[in-house]
Amino acid sequence: MRNMLREAQRVLETMRSLRRDFHRHPELGMNETRTAEIIARRLQSLGMEVQTGIGGTGVVGLLCGSRGGGKTGGKAGKTVALRADIDALPMQDLKKVDYASENAGVAHSCGHDAHIAIQLGAAEILSGMRDELTGNVKFIFQPSEDTLPGGAVPMIEDGVMDNPPFQAIFTLHLMAHFTDGTVAVKPGNASTSSVSFTLTISGTGGHVGSPHKVVNPVLLAGTVIIATENILPKKIEPGDPMILEFTAIHGGTVGNIVPGEVTLKGSIRVSSPEKRDMMTDYFENMIRGIVEPAGGRYTLLAEHGYPTIYNHPDLIPLWQEAAAKIVGDENVILHDQIIPVGDDAAFFQQKVPGVYWMLGIRNEEKGFIQPLHSPRFDFNEDVLAIGAAVQAQAVVDYFARD
Repeated sequence: MRNMLREAQRVLETMRSLRRDFHRHPELGMNETRTAEIIARRLQSLGMEVQTGIGGTGVVGLLCGSRGGGKTGGKAGKTVALRADIDALPMQDLKKVDYASENAGVAHSCGHDAHIAIQLGAAEILSGMRDELTGNVKFIFQPSEDTLPGGAVPMIEDGVMDNPPFQAIFTLHLMAHFTDGTVAVKPGNASTSSVSFTLTISGTGGHVGSPHKVVNPVLLAGTVIIATENILPKKIEPGDPMILEFTAIHGGTVGNIVPGEVTLKGSIRVSSPEKRDMMTDYFENMIRGIVEPAGGRYTLLAEHGYPTIYNHPDLIPLWQEAAAKIVGDENVILHDQIIPVGDDAAFFQQKVPGVYWMLGIRNEEKGFIQPLHSPRFDFNEDVLAIGAAVQAQAVVDYFARD
């Protein structure tokens, strides 16, 4: 029996080099052309059938196990998929490291550079085991996870789940909630359902010296923010996750002019699509009750985010056993709380059983404490080997189970 962690450590320096290269050259969703080219070349060098331009800038590699009895692209044997997202975020990288982003205003602060490197590491491990595999492995490199409407649906529409179809999918995400050396999974519903909103509040602008002649949208915006913090949490059952966060506010230019309009942006995240819709309705009713009696007007544009990720109970025990072979039983965490993130991996797992798991990266001794989406986000790259080993072991154990 192969030691997957040893195999992953053998390719660790390759993964580290790839991760740093992607980190220096981040690309936003549906613009990941350089990233996709490197991925495609790497998969081709491993002897895979490679498709590019899937769902935009997506890349797919197909590894056919020799013991599956099929040819490249054939349907003999079962097929399992591994999925990694490849896009970066529209933000500045403020880390003082030699692999910091060279693209102004774009940064891999969500760990997707690591996801690519880990998946390429797993691809190298599994391609070296081709003669031992009794099925096929489809490596899905998906664009635009962090930019709605996401890249998963376009890839599905382009046929990524066909030729051959896959029967299971495994996806990982770096997560600073958990210490490095640990891995975690939430059985069942594992992520929040979200909506991004843009709220525009209109009043009547004018001179700051005549407050009785204006309807100040800045004051109305502040009232909405305060009311949101005080009222909306009481609409959700205690213990049920609910986040409503304002992330941007724009309005006004100088200190002596009351503006006519203020725009706020933010996000709502709850445990199900039904509760998402319920909270959006509550939010709008609250806005209406504040703005209109004061003589203002508003528009609320809500864009639905990704559905809840569902981790299939039939696959959780298999993944647990695979992960325990890599990090030990004591470092496999069955998490009991929904992680308040969204991911369009949910669309794949609506169609086939899947496991979306979390790779711990927090290391206070080494100073890796920044959360995802921080401009100083970074992690201990030794965990790349753990990620690749768990993914490869899950594939091997999936075939062995059947």
